[in-house]
Formats: sequence, C-alpha cells, structure tokens
Amino acid sequence: MEEAALIESQAEFDNESVEEHRVRRWRLDQFIAMGFAHALAATMTASPVDLAAARKLVAAGCPLETAAQILL
Repeated sequence: MEEAALIESQAEFDNESVEEHRVRRWRLDQFIAMGFAHALAATMTASPVDLAAARKLVAAGCPLETAAQILL
C-alpha cells in the first residue's frame, strides 16, 4: 500500500511539472509574439512579470526595452 501511494504521489508531481512546463512555454510564446527578443522573453517568463501588464504597455506604444525595465 505504501508503495502505491508513493507511485501516485510521483505521478501527480510529474503531471504538475508537465503542466508547469506548458505554462512556461505558453508565457514565453506570448512575450515573443509581443516582439520581445527571445533572451528577454525568457527572462520575463522566469520572473513573476504580469503578462497582462506587459500587453497593456506594449499596446500603449511603450518601447519593448522600456516595458521590460518597468515590468522587471
């Protein structure tokens, strides 16, 4: 019984890590689609930058580098 619980726990962890990877990839794609360079988009993806705030700044005409400085 104990081994089954351990296997189930590991499966839940694997599913979470897969989901987290999907979210990170989606965020990266979103920042790149807004025009941020890949390296900067990766930095923003790894940080708690608010994607909606980034979209608002870019839509308002804020230069990408300035937007990144504000958000980071």
